[in-house]
Parts: sequence; structure tokens; C-alpha cells
Amino acid sequence: MKRILAKYNSWKLGRKLLVVFALVSIIPILFVQIVAFQVNRNQMTEKIDELMVNSLTQIAERVDLNLQIYMNQVYQIYRDEQVIENLRKLEDDKDSRKAVAYNQIVNRLKQYSSNETGIRCLSIVCPDGPSVIYDFYADSSLNTIWQDYHDLRQTPPYLESLDAPGMVVTDTMRYEGENQGRFFHISKRMFDFDHLEQGSIATVTMTIDAGVLGNICGNHGLNEQSINFIINDKRKVIAYPDPDFAGITMNPDLSIEDFVQVSGYLRKKNININQYEDEVTGWIFCNAYDGDYMLKDVARTQQILVAITVLAILFASALIIYTVRTMDASVKSVVSGMQQVQKGNLDVVVPVRSFDEIGTIADNFNDMTVKVRQLIEEVGDAKEQQKNAEIQALEAQINPHFLYNTLDSINWMAIEKGEYEISEMIRNLGVILRYSVNKSNQMATIREIADWLKKYVSLQKMRFNDAFSCEINVDERVYNIKVHKLLLQPFVENAILHGFREMESGGLLRVDISLTEDEKGIAIIIEDNGKGMAPEKLADYNDRERAIKDDGRGIGLHNAFSRMHMYYGDEASWNMSSIPELGTVITLRLPLPKEGEQ
Repeated sequence: MKRILAKYNSWKLGRKLLVVFALVSIIPILFVQIVAFQVNRNQMTEKIDELMVNSLTQIAERVDLNLQIYMNQVYQIYRDEQVIENLRKLEDDKDSRKAVAYNQIVNRLKQYSSNETGIRCLSIVCPDGPSVIYDFYADSSLNTIWQDYHDLRQTPPYLESLDAPGMVVTDTMRYEGENQGRFFHISKRMFDFDHLEQGSIATVTMTIDAGVLGNICGNHGLNEQSINFIINDKRKVIAYPDPDFAGITMNPDLSIEDFVQVSGYLRKKNININQYEDEVTGWIFCNAYDGDYMLKDVARTQQILVAITVLAILFASALIIYTVRTMDASVKSVVSGMQQVQKGNLDVVVPVRSFDEIGTIADNFNDMTVKVRQLIEEVGDAKEQQKNAEIQALEAQINPHFLYNTLDSINWMAIEKGEYEISEMIRNLGVILRYSVNKSNQMATIREIADWLKKYVSLQKMRFNDAFSCEINVDERVYNIKVHKLLLQPFVENAILHGFREMESGGLLRVDISLTEDEKGIAIIIEDNGKGMAPEKLADYNDRERAIKDDGRGIGLHNAFSRMHMYYGDEASWNMSSIPELGTVITLRLPLPKEGEQ
């Protein structure tokens, strides 16, 4: 490690910068691009898979709902007393009665017309062999999908229902020949409820076109990038976009992805499979989609980012190489000049090769060598001038004590002449000036602020010929709490100057200072019955962002709100309400001082 560092330290500045640029910029950027693309791809794949599973869940719910509708119709047949009565007559020895019972059952089955799309036929099979079938598609009880079966007791729906306590859904079956098609079945054993001890009297089977399931899966008009299909736990296909594959069992040597491609869908595609197993039917709802197609926007975006990154790196590399070479030449010039000055040559001039910081250093270096002797000579004069300037500044200062003493002298002169009202105004003015000038940014107790406000309002009342009166109410609990000085003066002044403008009498100013309801802050209410305020100006003051903007008038309400925000931040709040010609109410809420401020 030491050898590597020693070799690195021996390199020139330009080479170091190029290596550092490659290590801290190019390599990390490429690494981040690769990682970000993979993470983004994985996240998008997870989102797509989640959407596909949600879609499969909805498809399964729709299938269950449709099956429930079919089962309800089977249940109606199962409970049909007329059908049960005629099934008993099929056991009669007389052929004529059997024929009548047979026809009545067929007519009854016709009444269960195919109100629900997809019902192919209804069949009732008795345990001793007789059966009644009505095919809705052929409108016949003879030409049916079961005509190739001599004994319907050998059909899968009948066999599967023998030991089942409830309804049985038989997986999709393939039928060839004249009645070719793909159908699944719902079966239920029937009983004579008046003679349950005799056991099952027949089995009713509803045959439904498997295309119903395909429609629910949404494969009509499906794009070539995604398909939905249904299989069972033995990999038998229940429903498929191509109905020719419904009813077959997948080759155990093929994965589901391979089967999809063999079936003619998503060939040579990057197939992703999502599955959802329905607890009601036990069927497995599958979705296969082209992962590359779904993520094409991500890939296109990544390609654009990579292209932009490569262009940026090439541009940055060219710029850094040019900058390094220029900087290296400038640094060498400055170093050479410094070495000359170190030897005592103050007449050296460094050529300025650029206008960047190094060029500025070279230019300033040249100025320095020219002026250094002049500065040495002028340093003494500069000190003398500075000393004289300080003396003149001290002489020009006005001592506040001189102002206070002068006001005090005027006050005694007014007393000697019996001008006690003038004397009171001068005393109040002196207190106000002393309070305002002396460390105006510091804090004062509310007791001090209230006393100052009384004197300030007293002067204003004299100024306006007692056109208004003032009440200042302070909760004793807040007397010793400190707030910033001169914080309330702009609000009181605004009420007097603007609220009572053109009023000759009847003005009322009220200031209430107390703890907030939760006792976690101070509430200050300034209320007047003056002219009120325009709605647009009121909206400005109640909008915090606009209220704290300086309006350029120095001590106006904008300035006061700005100081509140500066002192207390978001802990301070305010609200103004006003009705023209009726008055204005300003409510200020300040936080209690933190420990160490009180």
C-alpha cells in the first residue's frame, strides 16, 4: 500500500487529476447505472407480477360467481318436486307411463332454458340406468353431446358425484365428432325428500361450454404479449385462449413456459408466469406475459440514460484533459515566478495564460510584485490616517447621555414655568428614547413593556388631543416574562395613526396581555374601534409568507411580522380581523422564553 501511495505521490498533478476523475466519476457512474437499472427492472417486475396476480384473483372471483349462478340453477332442478315425481314414474313397469314421465321431465328441463350463456345441456341419470337429456344447442333430447355414451353412468360427471356430499365441478372434457367441443360439468345427486332412506334417485348434470371460462379470462381480442388460462393441480388445461388445448393434460416434461410456447403463444419471448390457486374450485389461474415487452419502456429509458452518460463522460473527459493541461502550464508559470521572488527579484512578471482562478493568481501576483515596495512605504501613512479617522469619528459621535440631560433640563424649565403637561410629555419622551435607544434588540419584561406603552400612548393622546382612550390589561402571571423590546410598538402605532385617522373623539384602544389557554405561550390582543382595514391588505397580513416580506417602510407591520418570524420562527403566529368603519383586532401568539432566555 505504501509503495502504491508513494508512486501516486510521484505523479504530476495532471496525471493525478485524470486518475482521480476516472476513479470517482466514470467507474461509479457506470456502476450506479448498472445497479439502478437492475433494481428498477426488479421493482417494475414485482409491480407487474403484483398487478397480474390481482387480475388473476379478480378472474377467479368472476369464475366463482358464474359457477355459483350455474349451481343455483342446478339446485333448482335438484329441488324440483315435479322432476322428482316423474323420476319415480320412470321406475313404473308400464312403458306408456315411462314415456309420459320422460316427456314431462324433458319439458320441465326445457323450462330451465339457457338463460345463462354457455349452458349446452341438462341431463338426469338414474342409478339403475335410465336417463333424460335435453341439449339446448340441438334443441333435442336425442341428438346430444352424450350420444356416444351408451350408459351415462360411466361418464366422469356421474362417477365423480357418487361419493360427493355436495355439488361437483368436473374439469373440462373434449368431445369429438358431430358435437365436438370443450365442456365442463356441474353435477349433484338428487334425493326424494319424502323417502330419504331410499338414497339417491338420480344425478343431475349441467354441461357448460368451456368458452365461458375463456371469456372470463379475457382472452378475446387479447394482445400477443400476455395470456390468461386455467389448469388444475394435475396440469390438465381447463380453459385456454386456443380452445383446441382445453381439456388436454400438459406433458410432464414441459414447464408451463414451454407449454405456452409450444401452444403457439409468446414464442421466443422472455416469458414470466404468475399463478393464483382458487380455494373454491381448486383450479390454478395462470398468466403468462412477455417480460421484455412489459419492461420495454424501462429498457428504452435505460438505453437513453446510458447514451447520455457516455456522451457526458466523453465530454467531461475531453474538458478535464484540456483543463488539466492548461492548469498545469499556468501552475508552472506561477511556481517559477514565486521562486524568483523568493530570491529577491521583485521585478518578475508571470504570463497570464487563462482567466480562471490560477490566471487571477498570476495577475494578482504580478500586481503584488509591482506594489509591494509602494505598500511598504505607504503603511506608515495608512496607520496615521487610520488614527486620525478614529479620532474624528469619536468627535462626531453624539452621546445619548447628552440628549437625556438636555431633555431633563428642558423638563425643569417647564416645571419652573408651570407647564406640567409639557413636563410630563418631556419625561415620557425621555423614558421612551432611553428605552428605545438602549440595546433595542434585547429582551424586556412585559411589566417594563406595559409601562413603556402607557407612556408612549400618553404622548400620542396628547398629540391627537385625546381623540382616543386606551386600556392596557396585563395578567399578573406574565409580568416577569420577557419578550423582545419594541415588538408591540408598531401594532399600537398602526392602530393610532391609521385606525383613529380623522377621528376627533370616541376612539378606544385596548391591549390585553395574558397566557394562552394551554398556558404554553403568550397571547397579545390589540383591538381598536377605528376605521378598519381594506380586505386585500388584511389578506396580505394573514398570509404568513406575504406578511413577513419587507414593504420598504422600515417600521411598518410587515417589518413587525418579519421581526416576530426572525425572533421566534414558526412558534409565533398571528391573526388579524377587521370590519371597515368598525375596527380591527390583532391577535399575536408568542412562545414562552426558553431556559436561559428568561
